Amino acid sequence: MKDKSSRRKFIATAITGTAASIIAPTVFAGEQAKQPEVTSNNMNKHDSAGKKVDTGSKRVTPSEFIIFPWGGMPNNSNPPNHPWGIWGNFDTDQDALMRDLYECGFNTSGFCEVQNLRHIRNNNLMGIILSMDITDKVNRETTQEEADETIKKLIESISNPDDRKALYAIYLRDEPNGRGIPLLKVWSEAVKKQNVIPYINLLPDIGQSEIYESPQNISKEYKEYINQFIETCKPPYISYDNYSLHEDGRLNEDFFYGNLDTIRNKSLQAGIPFWNVILGNTHFHYAEPSDATLAIQVYSTLAYGSKGIGYFTYYNPQVGNYRLSAIDRFGNRTKTWEMVRNINLQIHSLVPVYGKLKSVNVFHTGTVPRYGQGMDSAKLVESVTSDTLLVGEFTDAEGKPYAMVVNKNMHSSIAFDLQFKAKGRMMIVSQFNRGIVNFVGEQKWLAPGNGMLLTVGE
Repeated sequence: MKDKSSRRKFIATAITGTAASIIAPTVFAGEQAKQPEVTSNNMNKHDSAGKKVDTGSKRVTPSEFIIFPWGGMPNNSNPPNHPWGIWGNFDTDQDALMRDLYECGFNTSGFCEVQNLRHIRNNNLMGIILSMDITDKVNRETTQEEADETIKKLIESISNPDDRKALYAIYLRDEPNGRGIPLLKVWSEAVKKQNVIPYINLLPDIGQSEIYESPQNISKEYKEYINQFIETCKPPYISYDNYSLHEDGRLNEDFFYGNLDTIRNKSLQAGIPFWNVILGNTHFHYAEPSDATLAIQVYSTLAYGSKGIGYFTYYNPQVGNYRLSAIDRFGNRTKTWEMVRNINLQIHSLVPVYGKLKSVNVFHTGTVPRYGQGMDSAKLVESVTSDTLLVGEFTDAEGKPYAMVVNKNMHSSIAFDLQFKAKGRMMIVSQFNRGIVNFVGEQKWLAPGNGMLLTVGE
């Protein structure tokens, strides 16, 4: 979980390339502008060392499941001998930046300016636009007419119709407190009138003095905060962030899963999807990224039924002890880049099946975190072994059962077994090859923090 100082978020500004502004992840929802065709032309992709990069086959679009890098896109950035230029001196190669995001498995850009939409669409991404003219106005009283005119002018500045099709969302505000939400109503309406998604990201639910009057009423006040946002802004999604991984290798399950539980319930009640912004770097006293820390955040979020993942951050902020983002302060890929790509490609493989499922229940084996339920709440699962599992239960349109099973142990692999109440051969929806494989033998093992989507066959 974040401490108070972590409430600040940083975005690389277009002018200086330094970390500066308060902004947040992207978001996803119902109807939006038409998506550009996503192709699978990956055979000639290479990384910075010239090695061929296998980026997977057909990609899912943000409307199916959004995968986005939190933060701004460098414009004048990065060091000598790198295709992206030098911090503050030379123009960056925007096509190289967007191609890098695509190769890492993203389907959406970071926050960027309108003129970069052509580079976004050239690399099979959708764009999230940041306009300082908007961010300068959203924190004060504004009429609907002024908001409408500001957003209209922004849209009209996109002269190429193909660029317009690549616009997915417009950034409005990160982590507003309860007093800030009413100011966002007119801006949300103005953006939606242009058939674009307004991007607003909400606070997590623990220890945030920005929204709580009294610590003993955290649960009640946080739910009121989410309700206020839904009722006031009528959003097409709920986006929030929660960082609960610590330097001692511990995941604070009460904080992480308790927040997921609240957001899932509000998402289902409102009939809109939710996105989770996860920890993708280390700073303050948070854990360094690893295969296990990324997997447990992603697969746990999937188990709760999310339709989007954001990473805080992709580009390393130029402040403090921020480190091990996918791209470092010199503009080079870190070991985190490969780990993020690996988990993103797993999402792309799962979503053609996962994206059509309905979340019906979530339970934990062994220790049950805040707001959680145990095995006795299971609706579709008959039995499961292992006392370190998170299980999300789902059904498809025909009522067929599915379960997303997550190994909550980030330090040890486990072998487990599971049986549905419905009879049939146990099968795995593979996150590696878009196929179905038998749940037998060595297939019953889960690496630390990893997940597996199970169902029944004939």
